[in-house]
Amino acid sequence: MNQNEVQVRELAGWGLDDYEYRPATSVEANLYRVADGVASGSPFEAKDVVRPAETLELQDEFRKLSCRHDLIEEMSGLEWSLGVVDLRALIAFQRRVWFGAGSLPLAVPAARDWPALLSLCFGEAKPVGCELHSEKTPETLVLRSSNPNLHVRTSYDGAQPLSLHAGGPFFEVACLRGRWFLRDGYHRAYRLLQAGVFEVPAVVVQARTIEEVGADRSWFFDEETLFSDTPPLVTDFLNDELVLMYSRPALHKTIRITIEEFLTPATF
Repeated sequence: MNQNEVQVRELAGWGLDDYEYRPATSVEANLYRVADGVASGSPFEAKDVVRPAETLELQDEFRKLSCRHDLIEEMSGLEWSLGVVDLRALIAFQRRVWFGAGSLPLAVPAARDWPALLSLCFGEAKPVGCELHSEKTPETLVLRSSNPNLHVRTSYDGAQPLSLHAGGPFFEVACLRGRWFLRDGYHRAYRLLQAGVFEVPAVVVQARTIEEVGADRSWFFDEETLFSDTPPLVTDFLNDELVLMYSRPALHKTIRITIEEFLTPATF
C-alpha cells in the first residue's frame, strides 16, 4: 500500500451500500463467506455496557471533565453523562474503518491505565487544518483537507456565525431502546480491542431518536439492521471472517462556500 492509499475494513455480512471505491473483485470473492459468518452467529443479547464500579472510581476526574466548554457545546441538546463502558457489547452503525499508510500508529494504553485512557478518550480539540482555494469568482471559497471530519458549523453569534470544526475528540456511546451503540471513536475502538483493552471512559448519551445516536446518514447501517437479531458489533471489525478488506485512494474533504451580497428593504 502506497502513501496515497488507505486500507479499508468493511462489515459486509449485513448487506452492502453503494460505495464507489469498493472493488468488485473483493465482493465476488468474499461476500458469500462473510454472509455465512453472520448467519452462523449467536442471536444478539442486549447488555448494559456501563461499568458502575469503574465509573465510581473515576468520579472526580469525570466531574472535572464535565465542565469542559467544548464538551458541553458538543453535547448541547442531548441527555448525557460520563462513565466507563465495555466496548465488547457495542453495536456498530458505521460500515467501514480505514487506516492510512502514512498515519502514525495509535499509542494504546494498558488496560485500566486510567490517566492514559482519559487522555486518549477526552483529548484536546483537534486543530483545523485545510488549504484555502479560490475559484473563478471571488465570491466562492473552496476549502480542502485530508481530514474527512472537517465541517462548517453555524451559530446565532452575529460576530462569528460560521466556524470550522475538525471533528470531536471525545469517545462517545449512545443507548437507544435498550441497545448500546458506538457513537464516535471507531478507529480508537478498533485499536483498543485489538490490544485487548475493553474498558474505556466515554461520554454516555441517552438517545431519544436514531438521529441522536448519530446513525442517520445514508452510508450507515439502517435502523432495521441495527435492531435486528444479529446486528453488527464493533468487535466484528476484528473478525476477518466478517469483513471485506481492500485498498482505496486517500480522499480529501472539499467544502465550497458561496457568498451572496444584496440589499433588501428594511422591515421593523
